[in-house]
Amino acid sequence: MAETAFQTMYRDEWIAGFERNEACLRRTVITEAMVKGQKATFLTALSNREAVTRGGNGLIPSALDDLTQSEATLVEKHDLSKKTGFNIFAGQSDQRAIMQKLTRNVINRDIDNVIIAILTTGTVEANTTTSIMTKQLVNIALTKLYNANIQNDGMVFGVVTPAAWSHLSDIPDFASSDYVNSKPLVDGMPSGPEMKRWNGVTWMSHTALPASGLSTAECFLYHKNAIGHAYDSRDVQSLVGYDQEQDYSWARTSLYHGAVKLQNAGIVKINHDDSQYS
Repeated sequence: MAETAFQTMYRDEWIAGFERNEACLRRTVITEAMVKGQKATFLTALSNREAVTRGGNGLIPSALDDLTQSEATLVEKHDLSKKTGFNIFAGQSDQRAIMQKLTRNVINRDIDNVIIAILTTGTVEANTTTSIMTKQLVNIALTKLYNANIQNDGMVFGVVTPAAWSHLSDIPDFASSDYVNSKPLVDGMPSGPEMKRWNGVTWMSHTALPASGLSTAECFLYHKNAIGHAYDSRDVQSLVGYDQEQDYSWARTSLYHGAVKLQNAGIVKINHDDSQYS
């Protein structure tokens, strides 16, 4: 006869696993909500001319505007999860809530992945060989951006790998409250991705950048007007349902969306060596 009969307790509330669950980059690009259609056309307008004096004939010479149309093709993206009634009944925690939450994570990741894929098509590079993030490297990237007549108007973003962010934090100007208003080491992390305004740029760390953690990682400095993102005006569809005949529950999250590069000069790639901190 056993002296004790131990009981195993299962926590009712489920714990989220570590994964990207938020679309961080949509706020850093030009967005267009579409009511209907497969393609969204963004118009970029430039003057590309200088002021003139009146001509010898007494008339002011006229000129044409430089107008460029760029198309973003929308693609349907889905994530569907199914579980039988028995598995939901026998499973730990709220299995329906888990399905719905995780399908939203998948689509949110896809939004950022689509935008990052467009960032990688930029051809302007701050450095041809990989190096660690320094104030000098930031200055080179900013100079290449501003030399293309990009304005320092508060809409320039820097998206870097976690290792590059750590190297940035070693720069006194970046970490000091004398140069930035946020104090993450004192206040703690905010809800959502941390953003920091420094040197005229809004910086954030992102874990899905190409080759993150490797010696060939890619970071990006870009202006909001360089990329367009179009999506269904209904935005993310998050639906749940139950099939009575087959006794299973389902959760589906869907989004129709696409991105396009609007101005190549507005994207500067920084080749970064993440290996020291990774």
